[in-house]
Amino acid sequence: MPQYEDDTSLQRMAHQKLHTYQMLRALSKGFMPSTEQTIVNLRTLLASDVLNPETPGLSESGRKLMKYSKQWLQEFIDLLRNKNDGDQIQDFIWFLIHAKISVDTNDLIQTARSTRTKADASAGMLEISRSSIIPANFYSL
Repeated sequence: MPQYEDDTSLQRMAHQKLHTYQMLRALSKGFMPSTEQTIVNLRTLLASDVLNPETPGLSESGRKLMKYSKQWLQEFIDLLRNKNDGDQIQDFIWFLIHAKISVDTNDLIQTARSTRTKADASAGMLEISRSSIIPANFYSL
């Protein structure tokens, strides 16, 4: 992504919005951010006021939610840094999205039919064997 050296706070805000738009557009086109880009964006979210547990007007449960959300994000960042340094998750998602999978539906239908036929035959044999059982009072006669 391009780096900007802004002269005014208005320019900085405009570039931040443009940068956010570019990130969302890239995601919608199927591009995945690198682990470093993800970590930078998650740290930005952590530093923002959105997850500030000291926000006035929050209930006690709201404060706990903010606290645990920040803790979860920090642990997720650590996980990404330690377990995904080669962008393996992004590669897996990209290959999964772009994989060409073909399924032989005729074979699936045929297998399902033969399985059902076998199940029906087994159920019929079970019913026949139940009806041929000698009644319990037969020996007491």
